[in-house]
Amino acid sequence: MRIRRRINFFMGAISFLCRNGTALVCTLVSLFYSDREGVMGMRKVWRNRLRPALAALLAVGTAAILMQALPERADAAGETAGADGVYRIVALGDSLAAGYEYGMEKQANPVPYGFVERVWEQTLIRGYRAEFSNYGIIGLRTEGLEKLLARAERGEGSGDQDLLAEGQEAFVDPRINSLVGDGEAVRRNIERADLILIQVGGNDFINYALALDAGRTKEADDMLTDILDRIGSSLETSVRTIHRINPDALVVIGDQFSPVPKKILNREIAYYDKLQDAVKLLTDRLEELSARFAAEDRDVRVAHSAGRFVGKELTMTTMLAAGIQGERSAIHPNQNGYDAMGRAFAEAVWGEYREPSPREEDVPITIFVNGKELKPGNAKPLVRNSYTFLVLRDIADALKADLAWDNKTKSATFTLKGRKVVLTPGSSVMTVNGEPRTIPAAPFAEGGRTYVPLGALSDALGFDVVYRNTLKTAFING
Repeated sequence: MRIRRRINFFMGAISFLCRNGTALVCTLVSLFYSDREGVMGMRKVWRNRLRPALAALLAVGTAAILMQALPERADAAGETAGADGVYRIVALGDSLAAGYEYGMEKQANPVPYGFVERVWEQTLIRGYRAEFSNYGIIGLRTEGLEKLLARAERGEGSGDQDLLAEGQEAFVDPRINSLVGDGEAVRRNIERADLILIQVGGNDFINYALALDAGRTKEADDMLTDILDRIGSSLETSVRTIHRINPDALVVIGDQFSPVPKKILNREIAYYDKLQDAVKLLTDRLEELSARFAAEDRDVRVAHSAGRFVGKELTMTTMLAAGIQGERSAIHPNQNGYDAMGRAFAEAVWGEYREPSPREEDVPITIFVNGKELKPGNAKPLVRNSYTFLVLRDIADALKADLAWDNKTKSATFTLKGRKVVLTPGSSVMTVNGEPRTIPAAPFAEGGRTYVPLGALSDALGFDVVYRNTLKTAFING
């Protein structure tokens, strides 16, 4: 119901803004309408449509309007987990941290799959039970992040007016109160986190990019040093606030890619190299910041994804989702881009990005148990009615549980760490330490083998069970 209300709010916001003359939004909605006098020449398309659209798209804050349909919270860490064995991640930043992707506002129930979710998957594949809290706010600048953390340190919640940076008029992200309105919860999650991911800074470059696009190169050059100084200062203050709340947290800061391609419709973008130089200067500032913290024996690292976008902007972002064919464009990463960012963050934390092995064509799912990929025996996993089944002995060996078969009752008993689970083929009731428990998928016999439900049994034996459809992989950790 809340998702539906947010979608309705999104549609109403677009209508209201266009009726009231918000040129930037109206441009995004209609920038590619066909010319009444006939097909425009390529030069006219550039001058009248693509160049103004490009300038508008460089304003990262525009994405706020498109984010109405994102879930309010994705609560699902360091190189090792905490004392309780749970890897905890907190993500902070702007729309890139939130995982916004072009077209999300058109989906009934959008589920972000950005770099944060990919880092979470990396903890699962390494055998950890894992959780994450994502505080990505659309349009947030580094000054806003600094304010957010200062308020969280005091246990104060934040509203949209609390996080505005100098010169910033408003946020359109409707999720701010639900995300960070409870300052105590934000502080508590930071206190417990093993890993803090920060991706912010793109919105700080809006005026710089717009000045370049308008040909005001001298003005852009004059403002660049100030922008870099402010980003560096705000990020340093933010990290120090994080470390006052949680001195042991590993902090990883992402660098900033430029979404602007070198050419559009065979026309070279004159300021492409200027933007790439700015990206490199920011990366240098982040490395300097990391070195200063290292001198204080604090672990602050940089995730390098910007270089992976160079020369691939149109395949790793939605900058021109469909050229001049009638679709709007956006500057955010597509799944290729978010994959590159996820790899960069994972490499910064663990030195590598792990992936499941390629599956045989007739194997529907990959299974990891405590960080080890399961290689079943002769019988492959089966999926029935969306539930995964394994042969008795394979699942017992994988979970390192004792297995006993009672030929009289035709039941299997699994024992592990004081837990006893009994399953009977054909029965939708299992017993856990003598207590009956209904299961959604009953064990069954087929081809002379008995198959039992992987998820239900693993959960009953005390494991954390997570299935990621993005990887077609089940993670059993405990």
